[in-house]
Amino acid sequence: MNNIRIAVGLLLLAVLAGCKGGKEVVAHRTVSPEVENNFELLMASYPRWSTFSAKGSADLSFGTGSSLSATTQVRMVRGESLQISVRVFLGIEVARLYMTRDSLFLVDKMQKRYMAESLRSIGERLSNPISLQTVQDALLGRIFLLESESNTYRLDDFEVIESGTSRWSLAPRRQDSRFGYRFDLEGTKLLSTTLSSSSGSSAVECVYSRFLTQGQNGNFPTNMKITLRGLNVPVSLDLRYDSSSVSWNGNLSMEKPELSKYRQVSATQLLKELSL
Repeated sequence: MNNIRIAVGLLLLAVLAGCKGGKEVVAHRTVSPEVENNFELLMASYPRWSTFSAKGSADLSFGTGSSLSATTQVRMVRGESLQISVRVFLGIEVARLYMTRDSLFLVDKMQKRYMAESLRSIGERLSNPISLQTVQDALLGRIFLLESESNTYRLDDFEVIESGTSRWSLAPRRQDSRFGYRFDLEGTKLLSTTLSSSSGSSAVECVYSRFLTQGQNGNFPTNMKITLRGLNVPVSLDLRYDSSSVSWNGNLSMEKPELSKYRQVSATQLLKELSL
């Protein structure tokens, strides 16, 4: 049963990373030629992709000091679907997260139960829509704009903060009054993505490391540590891709869970049972 918590950690990332903002940030700053060049290189380094897959592992830690480990398999079809399989010894699948353009499913195979929510209903409870595209970008270690319908961004879309040497940060100009988000970079490497409430009581931080070369730049992260604050118990998820298994634009079989075999529970029920 406990292995389902790893999938729940991924679910929370999907929900919290999918909110759109709507408050205009009007401040502008003049940026250095180095930052302008780095931004152009950053955008150029993102390969065009139709599918992505990678095997790996995940460790989930709780504030009490307990932790869980499992192997994972991530599969994505750009703009269409996301599947994360959680497996234990002998490759037995114990949980699966499946996300489409309009729905989110979390299946606990050990307890024969599942959660199904439309992205619209999640968005209504959060007062902001949730986006499959944003979740995919986060799992690929990319910057994003929550209100954007495409992956095309300009430097003018962001407020730039330069920290000296090759460190710099991007804060989208459009921010929600209830929370904000920013990206911290070194050269063309995204070091972290942070989303936090305006009160500071809750936050999602994803720190990227172990970069792999893609195209002309070594800035594809194969390790991401996701920390969630503001829950009953702080949660930290360390997700690692096996670099030798990373594959782009291959043929993928995406299997939607056969839900007739499971009983349905609400997101509230599932999180309560897991004490998150």
